[in-house]
Amino acid sequence: MSSSETAAFTDPVGLLLLQGGLSRITAIEYFLHPLNPFKSKNETTNEKLARNNFSVAMLIERGSDDCPGPMTLAQAEDKYRSTLSREKGEQ
Repeated sequence: MSSSETAAFTDPVGLLLLQGGLSRITAIEYFLHPLNPFKSKNETTNEKLARNNFSVAMLIERGSDDCPGPMTLAQAEDKYRSTLSREKGEQ
């Protein structure tokens, strides 16, 4: 893309984030969103977890097998990070 094309480019998902507020949770969801133009063509480990309904938001609400919910944001992020680190593939 030329600089004139990128200057006119509007990221629809980015606009949703601006309107809905940017947080760590929405940032992860942004990168997983199918309309994200910068999304990898390969399935990422984040997508594999999301496909199994495993997300920071879900952990905050419900917890996990070894730590019943609700969890704090820090606990949920730690659990998500440790689960993600065990996955193989592109992140």
